[in-house]
Amino acid sequence: MTTDTTALPFAAPCLQDAPTVRELTRSCRTSDLSFANIYLLSEKYGTTIAARNGALFRHFAGNGRLQGYAFPCCAEPATLPEALQALREDSVARGRELSFCLLSAEQCELLRTLLPGPWEVLSDRGDADYLYKREELALLPGTAFHNKRNHISQFERTYPGEINFHSLSEVPAQDVLNVAEEWLAAQEPSPALLHEARAIRNALKHIHELQLFGGVLYVREKPVGMAVGSMISPSVADIHYEKCIPAYRAAYPLLTRETARLLPSSCQFINREEDLNQPGLRQSKLSFHPCEILEKFKARGLRQTHP
Repeated sequence: MTTDTTALPFAAPCLQDAPTVRELTRSCRTSDLSFANIYLLSEKYGTTIAARNGALFRHFAGNGRLQGYAFPCCAEPATLPEALQALREDSVARGRELSFCLLSAEQCELLRTLLPGPWEVLSDRGDADYLYKREELALLPGTAFHNKRNHISQFERTYPGEINFHSLSEVPAQDVLNVAEEWLAAQEPSPALLHEARAIRNALKHIHELQLFGGVLYVREKPVGMAVGSMISPSVADIHYEKCIPAYRAAYPLLTRETARLLPSSCQFINREEDLNQPGLRQSKLSFHPCEILEKFKARGLRQTHP
């Protein structure tokens, strides 16, 4: 990624971009601004990025669910008007439609204010991130989590003394991959799952560069569940992958709790990403009682017609 001052030099993200991206996203909470996601999902979404004058720019080519520009991520709010104007100029220079995706409600209002004109704004609930309090997932306290604690107790009674959880730094990467591959093999094949399989393998090749955390759940020394995440910002963690092989589906609450316990107290929130409008996944995410659902919007500039 270059910082050419005369253009927006979009390019595919590479590992060397990590320090710049992390510095510009230090106050962010959404999963799409995790550097690990930007890097690992770049093939799936056709992501390119650029940096200029203290702003991070992203564009999605329309692969998968995402198309258009993301809202600029600026180190200083005062530079936002300049950054949005840079995107308008970039769209003209490249012959692209000026459209945006992954906008927050606040960003939609800023877009209308700073780039006046008719905008078509749409919401897709499947893109919304689920945000949780780390302490709640680590403790599962009170009546709200009564069922989760019961599920964990039942799972532990089924395999007394045979369950162990080890952090990512303590286990072979192959154990993580074995869980992922067994889970994937049980799913209906799709291009999205093929992308996910490649992304998981790529993540395991670059655990240190991507600053990944997570762990593997074992039953009778067999790896049956895995979780992999990274920090979006110092106070917000992001869970990228959380899988249990089908025969051990009951292990999910335990896996979620143990992963949360890996994180330091300075981490206040855990983002468990979107549900992609899948009813079962949505029900599962809601059952852990998110403290906030971070809704995301798409916006497309409408051409004005004159009589």
